[in-house]
Amino acid sequence: MTTTDVDVIVLDLDGGAMLRDCLGSIHAQSVPPRRIVVFDNGSRVPVEVPGAVILRSDTNLGFARGVNEAFARTSAPYVALINNDVVLDRDWLATVRDALDRDERLAAVQTLIRRPDGLLDGAGIDISDGTYRQIGHAQPVGAPLAVPWGVSATATLYRRAALGARVFDERFFAYYEDVELCARLRRDGWRLAVLPFVEATHRGSATGAKLGARALRLRTRNRYFVARLHRGVGRIRALLWEDARLALRGRTSPRGVVEGLWSRL
Repeated sequence: MTTTDVDVIVLDLDGGAMLRDCLGSIHAQSVPPRRIVVFDNGSRVPVEVPGAVILRSDTNLGFARGVNEAFARTSAPYVALINNDVVLDRDWLATVRDALDRDERLAAVQTLIRRPDGLLDGAGIDISDGTYRQIGHAQPVGAPLAVPWGVSATATLYRRAALGARVFDERFFAYYEDVELCARLRRDGWRLAVLPFVEATHRGSATGAKLGARALRLRTRNRYFVARLHRGVGRIRALLWEDARLALRGRTSPRGVVEGLWSRL
């Protein structure tokens, strides 16, 4: 049995065997999707992926634009975004689809996500301290967790009616575009949910590492973009204080701070 109301998008950049594992887990779902769209975002060695619609770009367009390009080729009422370094448990799609079916005001839903070592990778997004954090990262499964404000785009099912014509703001290129999306959805009156059980494994930023030093600049910059675009979603002072602490360990980008605060949006 194949569900006719779910399309799946996977963005790839030289994923190789990792991409094949991801797609294998999608094909093995207890209720498989109608269509899988793989957007090859400038791979040097493209992977042949039977059973999927393949879109290719000669250059890396960024996560945000790549997802938007793939989204334009989908039409199902529900659209899943799955990172190419994620392996889904067999019932992931059936579980998150059921949650959207039962609540018409729910725009997006994820499950808890584990790391390969069995600890939690993430349980949604928290903004309570004025910054943006993955809830539960590196904690044991079953540990007490904060109430999530939003969902990450690591492995999430979205309602097309809530997204409109595009998924992400392409000015972000990569990183924190999912936080900005959550802010837009909540602003428009939609709900977001993290289901309290594990149904996916994330290897962790395996593609993002290919951006090199640019990744740190984008991660730094885009946090300020979110705070500037959405009043009350993050606080500039809290972000600056966080970057001051991170600078002591070489884990922030001064250029990213300047661009985040002063770039035209």
